[in-house]
Amino acid sequence: MCGRYIANSEDEIMEIREILKQISMRLVNKKAALSEIFPTDKVIILTNCQLSTVNYQLSKWGVEKWDGKGVIINAKSETYEQSRFFGSFAVNRCIIPAHGYYEWGKPNPSASQKTKYMFTSEDKHGIFMCGIYRPIAERDRQNLRVEALDFAIITKPADENISHIHPRMPLIIRPEQAEDWLSGRAGVSEMCRCEVIYEEAV
Repeated sequence: MCGRYIANSEDEIMEIREILKQISMRLVNKKAALSEIFPTDKVIILTNCQLSTVNYQLSKWGVEKWDGKGVIINAKSETYEQSRFFGSFAVNRCIIPAHGYYEWGKPNPSASQKTKYMFTSEDKHGIFMCGIYRPIAERDRQNLRVEALDFAIITKPADENISHIHPRMPLIIRPEQAEDWLSGRAGVSEMCRCEVIYEEAV
């Protein structure tokens, strides 16, 4: 998965709130831009389920590397739990709501340049990407230490219908699986396949 995705539209945010309300999750309104999202941007994520509630908060996309040089934006579903880097906070699950995500690939093997594609759900009502987050400390405008979060999106091998564009894709779940993922009751292998469609990005 490449390093761009698309923030939710207003309609999708309303739908996400309604979905989470139905499974007894309360959301706290936060302010976030509805636009193309880049690494290190702060966006809304949903964090671990406790007593049928979910925290709805801003978090930075990209986990700072061990040497402080750059961030890691994705974690492989096959290895993140055993990873020396991600393993220490692998239980900190989150969901990243989005309208879709971008990839760059060649439309056919003979193409000379890559094309930007947008991937969305089949009904185009937004997607839920799985991730893991880590508590961190940041400095605010008054240079005071404040608690914050950063996160990485979990990826998996791409579905057959899109693997010709890119070999990997986010781990995307259905809305009704949100509680099982956040609570830790279900693992990566138990998440049902949620297909995406794509079109050339404008």
